[in-house]
Amino acid sequence: LYKTLANNAARTMVALSLMTVIAASLIQLSAAGPSDCKKLQPKKIDLKSQAFSGKWYLLRWATQYEPYRKEFGHLDNAYFLNSPVVRMNKTLMKGYMRVGDECISEIEAYRLSNNGMDFTCEAKPFMVFRILNTKIRTSLLFHMQEKREGRIFHTISLYGRNPIAMENELKIFDDQVQCVGMKSDKIIVPPRLKAECSPQDTVEAIK
Repeated sequence: LYKTLANNAARTMVALSLMTVIAASLIQLSAAGPSDCKKLQPKKIDLKSQAFSGKWYLLRWATQYEPYRKEFGHLDNAYFLNSPVVRMNKTLMKGYMRVGDECISEIEAYRLSNNGMDFTCEAKPFMVFRILNTKIRTSLLFHMQEKREGRIFHTISLYGRNPIAMENELKIFDDQVQCVGMKSDKIIVPPRLKAECSPQDTVEAIK
């Protein structure tokens, strides 16, 4: 009798372990996006290159972190100026955007990893992004990951040298949004209804 009970207990443990593995696998698959999705690899960044510095327009973005949608979903005519500081292995990104009739600016410092792949926000070390290798010289595709409350949130952002996105840029952006498990209703396209802010304008920092 004891032997039979022990065998039954062993079978139960094996069954529970198998169910746990299957459940974990299903969770991973559901978070990974479509099976036919091809995730782009990060691009190695050379801070000395002019291809990375300068002015970049925000063309569209999508995020899993809902507070961002509420906070930044109403921005108009947004762009940033990228100023690498080579000797310190970091870059300064100063964003300009309109909120109503006001010009708003925000600046963040990002440190580049030794392998040239990852940028970490100095003020918010839980925020790390990579620039994906799209092989398109006129745009930058950012993939940002943030760990908040034990979860990983993804944000995909498309920036361009020109304020109007090209069809091939949009196709790659849409693909990568799906790759991290987001649907098209998460995509935000900033309007360009008003004139863009210039660095000489009176600006206020976002708090």
